[in-house]
Amino acid sequence: MNKSILYTCELKHHRQVAPPLCSICYRVAKCRSFRKWFEIYRDEYLDFVSNICNKFPEKYNLEVILMAEKQTFVQIVDVTTGKIEKIVNLKEIEALSPEEKLELARNKNLFIVTHRIIPIVKVNMKKTAIEEPWQFNLTTEENQQEKEKVKPASEFSSKAKTSKKK
Repeated sequence: MNKSILYTCELKHHRQVAPPLCSICYRVAKCRSFRKWFEIYRDEYLDFVSNICNKFPEKYNLEVILMAEKQTFVQIVDVTTGKIEKIVNLKEIEALSPEEKLELARNKNLFIVTHRIIPIVKVNMKKTAIEEPWQFNLTTEENQQEKEKVKPASEFSSKAKTSKKK
């Protein structure tokens, strides 16, 4: 029987791991819960981040962080081109039959790697410089007229019910 896993934030805020929360978190590259969640929901996370940055390009930009995953991997490199074909978990290669292992190693170099680096896209709010001082307590004629239109509190208090305790 498969149990559903509830991924929770490691910052102890009692919240679920989700794209809107993790895409702005400063600990996203170090979070164990996010690593496990990201393996399953990679497409959902990348779609969310790209949609936010496409909708609001003047407010947000993308930042790429490299997250290292520590396991034992086998890196398969083509001998003729020198390019990495793929990185496979060592357990998957051990599960192959000897014939499949020979076929896999033909014209290729195999290297044991202890870490795999995964790029994680993160959302950052663009910083803008304040060029002129802000003034918050501006009193204009419009604000004064709106205040005059509001009824005084004494009219409402006379209509309120009073309760008596017995």
